[in-house]
Amino acid sequence: MKSELFRKGWKNITLGKVLTFQRGFDITKRQLQPGEYDVIFSSGLGGKHNEYKVKSPGVVIGRKGTLGTVFFAKSNFWATDTTLWVKDFHGNDEKFAYYFLQTLHLEQYDCGSANPTLNRNHIHELPISYPSLPTQKKIAGILSAYDDLIENNTRRIKILEEMAQTLYHEWFVKFRFPGHKHTILKDICESIVDCEHKTAPIQATGYPSIRTPNIGKGLLLLDKVNRVSEEIYQMWTKRAIPQTNDLILAREAPIGNVAIIPSNLKLCLGQRTVLIRPDKNKVEPYYLLYSLLSDEIQTKFLAFSNGATVHHLNMKDIRDLELPKFAPISIQKKFNYIVSNYYELIFNLMEKNSNLRQSRDLLLPKLISGEIDVEHLEITIEDIAA
Repeated sequence: MKSELFRKGWKNITLGKVLTFQRGFDITKRQLQPGEYDVIFSSGLGGKHNEYKVKSPGVVIGRKGTLGTVFFAKSNFWATDTTLWVKDFHGNDEKFAYYFLQTLHLEQYDCGSANPTLNRNHIHELPISYPSLPTQKKIAGILSAYDDLIENNTRRIKILEEMAQTLYHEWFVKFRFPGHKHTILKDICESIVDCEHKTAPIQATGYPSIRTPNIGKGLLLLDKVNRVSEEIYQMWTKRAIPQTNDLILAREAPIGNVAIIPSNLKLCLGQRTVLIRPDKNKVEPYYLLYSLLSDEIQTKFLAFSNGATVHHLNMKDIRDLELPKFAPISIQKKFNYIVSNYYELIFNLMEKNSNLRQSRDLLLPKLISGEIDVEHLEITIEDIAA
């Protein structure tokens, strides 16, 4: 049983007494007009529009399809009919409400027969324990400090990615470097391996299992990665163990996305992914990465894709891919040196974000439930960043 000290200032009440929800407004993606206002669907941001329906700050949850997802809007927005938005906070802190709703696991209150649906009248009656406003603000301040640091690091990562992309464009597209030649992908790689595996049981801990949605344009997206056991890892890496500076290509949507493997990250590859290992004597990894991400090659990938139900890339087309403007190795090395330094900073920032998310996610339920008393708790952003 929790100590009464931890529960001081908390009251037992129903959710609708502290947060009143309203169904969102009808709109489809085709109806969106160019504008500055975010449009929030049950799965998240779905574009921009020239009108808004709700003033910020706002909190939105998934009502239909993707249930229970929670979004915080810093600026005026349009909540679609697949969502519920908080119409009345009853004087409570908006940011605390955002964090609090994440702990309720609202997807369990699905009342739809065919399509998952959340009924606002049902969740309004949920019994909850809610803290006083000063406690709300303190908890929200602690958790926001984590999110602010993550957001700042993410911005820095984006800037570094843009610097690398700009450098590639300036050196190898705009200035049309001298001495370029045609080459075939398989001729400059040690191996190009099709990582075709069956679906495996996933778990909370273990080795990251990379699927096509985890492959971005340059970087792996590890926020929502599946994890597999030691047994699955050993089985899936028999053909090839992914190594630092290997490239991973998506054969299926997002077709043609390519990412580089960060240093010392042990992972395995799932269905419709391709492991590309550059031959160090013939091609530099970061040069090959940005060559494959170039508009010219991305257009080829889309043209090659085929399939009766789901479009995907054929392994022969990948191996026989022609790189028409292949730079001399001496120029590649200069480019690789600069960009690898950018990516070293990026990988460090990604690791910091991963640690921040883990710490935040551990704290979130303990703070929201009152298990951790925040009355005399003083945490600064310097403490969190350390």
